[in-house]
Amino acid sequence: MIFLWLARPESDSKILDGVTTEICGNCGMSAFPLRGKLLERRSQGLTKYGIAPAWQSAAEFYDITEKVKSSINRAFLVGHGNIRACTLEYENREPSAFELIQMRGDLEEAMDAGAFGMSSGLIYPPGCYAHLHEITELCKVVKEHGGFYATHIRNEGDTLEEALAEAIEISKRSGVRLQVSHLKTSGSKNWHKIKNIKMVIDRARNEGVDLTCDRYPYIAAATDLDVILPHWVYEGGVNKQIKRLKDENTRRLIAEEVSQVYDDAAWDGIVISSVNHGQNKWMEGKRISEIAVLLNKPPLEAIFDLLVEEDTRVDIFLFSMCKENLENILGWDFVFVGSDSAMRANQGVLHDGKPHPRSYGTFSRVLRKFCRESPLLSEEKAIQKMTGLPAQKVGLDRRGLIKEGYFADITILNPGRITDKSTFAEPHQYSEGIEYVLVNGKITVAAGKHNGALHGRILRKL
Repeated sequence: MIFLWLARPESDSKILDGVTTEICGNCGMSAFPLRGKLLERRSQGLTKYGIAPAWQSAAEFYDITEKVKSSINRAFLVGHGNIRACTLEYENREPSAFELIQMRGDLEEAMDAGAFGMSSGLIYPPGCYAHLHEITELCKVVKEHGGFYATHIRNEGDTLEEALAEAIEISKRSGVRLQVSHLKTSGSKNWHKIKNIKMVIDRARNEGVDLTCDRYPYIAAATDLDVILPHWVYEGGVNKQIKRLKDENTRRLIAEEVSQVYDDAAWDGIVISSVNHGQNKWMEGKRISEIAVLLNKPPLEAIFDLLVEEDTRVDIFLFSMCKENLENILGWDFVFVGSDSAMRANQGVLHDGKPHPRSYGTFSRVLRKFCRESPLLSEEKAIQKMTGLPAQKVGLDRRGLIKEGYFADITILNPGRITDKSTFAEPHQYSEGIEYVLVNGKITVAAGKHNGALHGRILRKL
């Protein structure tokens, strides 16, 4: 979640994994703009962390957060989902000409305030309701401001090629620089598509599309449980979604559609990672198939009941990828290493639930597993994929390299010791082997221990 650092400025899991700068606001969900139902929903979700958004616009956000100290730097994207929700809420329709002007206005304001680009999450509401034209028109604004477009594409499995082609077409029509977030082939029946997507990406790059991707070093995704539902179930917002899940006849229709995509074996690959209410905490770390047996319910009935009880706020792991494709993707020159995850801590409010281990160990895992133990990348190439290359793509000023005149964001590690300790069963464990971390020239981690220094900055695009 993009706001968690406000509850824990030490940013423990990030800096102890060697991270000095975090790019926030991916997958269409950002800190700004916030209005209407979106602001209400976000505020409700942040209550347990003691966070109350006191801003609506990007400019207000930057003015407030620049006064908040943190251990690492942060740069921000503006979410297409935020922009759409602020104007259209959660309606499944195209914006009118006037509404599109309003959306462009929010985007202009965010880019002028310092956002580095726009992200989209076309699998999530309300982004899933947007058509190519809408996103292209907004990306033209991003291009005018020198930003880039990061997208969680519309589908990462059955229609992966079509979704990737859509992202490329948006880049071609708008001229915007393109970043495909957490590239993957989801679902065993789609694993063979790895060669096709490599060909599609290579062709686009050869045609001049500025296209790069990122990937985390795990074969399980982390997302919301309600992502399995048909898009029409989300229409109108959470209250209407819950009403549909409660209605017996509508629930039957939902179950029929879900069953066409997910067979019985799929429930073995979905694990509950986090819920909000105490009575369901026992489910954390358990597979849907296991929970269904314990509740003596069919899996979909157990899922629908849980979504209703939890106001749809249920996080999951989705074991849908394979090791071979992961290694292929990480090895491609145009793929960066990214965690796709917010920071956590092994104490306090951020110790809740069983978050994906990528929150703690993404970068140390690559250096341990794919450099030292099963050499896929040289240490130099891996570090370049974590530092210089993404910094250049994002457009960070004088960061990402150790170079005269650059900001001294420096991680000093022990290649023989660096190890990710976080696991799916026991996630709240910090990495080892990160010996020293300097942020803006100030030592923040010394001899592997966080010293409590808060020298990070909020970064704005120049």
